[in-house]
Amino acid sequence: MRFSYILFLCLIYLLPVRAQNAVGEWQTYLSYHNSTRSEIVGSKLFILANGGLYSYDKEDTSIRTYSKSFPLSDTEIYHIAYQSTYKTLIIVYSNANIDLLVNEEDIYNLPDYKNKNMTQDKTVRHTCFYKEYAYLSTASGILSINLKKREISNYYPLNKDVLACNVSDNHLYAATSEGLFAGLLTDNLLDINNWKKVSDDTSDFLSEHRDVPFKEEVPENITPDSPVRNYPYYMSFTGDRLLIAGGGHIANRLDRPGTIMTFEDNTWKSFQEQGISEQTKHRYDDINCVVQDPQDATHHFAASAGEGIYEFKDGKFINWYSMHNSPLESALPNEPWADGYVRVNGLIYDKENNLWMVSCEAQHAVNVLTKNGDWVSLRYPEIVKASNFGRTIFDKRGWLWATSSRIESGGVFCLNYNGTIEDTSDDQHKFITQFTNQDGTILEQLAVYCIAEDKEGIIWIGTNKGPLVLNNPSRYFNDNFYCTQIKIPRNDGSDLADFLLVNEAINAIAVDGANRKWIGTATNGIYLLSADGMETVHHFTEENSPLLSNSIESIAIHPRTGEVFIGTSKGLVSYQSDATEAESSFRESNVRAYPNPVRPDYSGVITVTGMVYDSDVKIVDTAGHLIYQGTSLGGQFTWNGRNKQGKRVSTGIYMVLAADSEGKEGVVTKIAFVR
Repeated sequence: MRFSYILFLCLIYLLPVRAQNAVGEWQTYLSYHNSTRSEIVGSKLFILANGGLYSYDKEDTSIRTYSKSFPLSDTEIYHIAYQSTYKTLIIVYSNANIDLLVNEEDIYNLPDYKNKNMTQDKTVRHTCFYKEYAYLSTASGILSINLKKREISNYYPLNKDVLACNVSDNHLYAATSEGLFAGLLTDNLLDINNWKKVSDDTSDFLSEHRDVPFKEEVPENITPDSPVRNYPYYMSFTGDRLLIAGGGHIANRLDRPGTIMTFEDNTWKSFQEQGISEQTKHRYDDINCVVQDPQDATHHFAASAGEGIYEFKDGKFINWYSMHNSPLESALPNEPWADGYVRVNGLIYDKENNLWMVSCEAQHAVNVLTKNGDWVSLRYPEIVKASNFGRTIFDKRGWLWATSSRIESGGVFCLNYNGTIEDTSDDQHKFITQFTNQDGTILEQLAVYCIAEDKEGIIWIGTNKGPLVLNNPSRYFNDNFYCTQIKIPRNDGSDLADFLLVNEAINAIAVDGANRKWIGTATNGIYLLSADGMETVHHFTEENSPLLSNSIESIAIHPRTGEVFIGTSKGLVSYQSDATEAESSFRESNVRAYPNPVRPDYSGVITVTGMVYDSDVKIVDTAGHLIYQGTSLGGQFTWNGRNKQGKRVSTGIYMVLAADSEGKEGVVTKIAFVR
């Protein structure tokens, strides 16, 4: 009885606090703006917007979103249709995959149409219902789905664009681009000869049976809080704020509307878009990066793929810097349209709060807007007219690194300006376009897409030939400098090894709190590698995870929670990692465990945050018996709630004892278990 009373007091003391996502949990952040279809489902309105699906309950005004994280099978929806008898919402994706959402909860995936080997266009134009069947008009025929059996029953190849269909008098009618055709349902409609043209004119049929995208108008102001567009081309964190730019410049412009978004405190905001082109008299598109003023959280600059840079205050446009009012230069200075080729990228602040940037194909490829508002243009002969300058970092020494991604002339530029921006006499600078690896092999035709510095000062660069590692970046200016391609031993018992991800184009690299590397590829999803790159901890693809696409564009890691934001070609998702940034020292106010208390129905891991780097952690009971021990990943430690024998611990209070790697500091927190 006395122990129960003590436990009760501890449970009161350990009141739950708002926790981050559980380790291993995925979140999807799709755009739900710009609705294109709606279906009435009882008291709810299901709405297709920007390729995403959400529902609005007209009675209680609640909103629910649906995504690949849960419960859908795929992403990028372009058609929905509802049949009330079987309470089934048909969901068709852009890749021709099909889901049936039954009773608003249960998902049945029908991948056969997606997997069907056919050269014809699979786009769905219209859906009609007859008995237990749904007939989907496509760009080349009619797809029949049995809603009772929840399976695809037939595909009738008409080899014509079917705009709409309907069943009448036991005939299936199809309005096509070549007239109105009909087939008797009792005939073999797989045989195109059993379809007869009944009219050259389809206007009356289409007038009666045309596709009606909106079964009910979508009310204003019910759009779920979400990104304005699914364009996570560039991402970075400033404190707890995620900054996203949705444009870009690869070989050519992406021609995306000017898109700048922030995500903070679970709230999405967008910068001004309307009216900017009217003020500048130029297009406002392809914003390829955005940066926040270190001294003013309401002040931002954004770079574009052709029109220079834009300045914002409180998300509102206040200034535009082009070739006409700044030292920024055009890639085509002698053309009439020169001011549409002021290609700027890589905005980054140095420690003195000066804003640096790089320009493509310019005489002065590096420009600085000082904290005093003055411009400084820097010319380095080796990068004059260099193409596709993109990502930049300042390393621990204060050196500037910039990547160039054009295969014909790609490489890495490094600048040590010795802390004197205007005095270039003591600058060290070098642009390497052909790296030599540790074996003496010259890597030619190298495109460099991204760059990152890890916790140990090692530089990782992502190329079209996998990741390259600069183990001694301080020697970059030496003539005998070389890079390292990590060799992974084969599992065939031989002494042979393969270069790490050598056949992958690496678009993004991020370093987590445990110094592990998140590697985003162009076509094969995202890898989590150990600190040295020798071990693959995870490999997430759209086939084995809620990842929206295998084409990764950007990665950003929340510095406090460790949530890994992954920008894909189809939108943004996140994964709650088991590593966070480490604290510089132990402070009990920073250390917390969640969930806490651990309820009987919880089977996931318990997470302890607020650790210093590589903390030694022990879990003990109130009698001091060791239950579990391990090492933190960065500033975070996870425990599965089991003892050394693998058994789930019993009801009680468990102490978390932590010390740094030298055992000099320690901290204690408590976890309560209820079984």
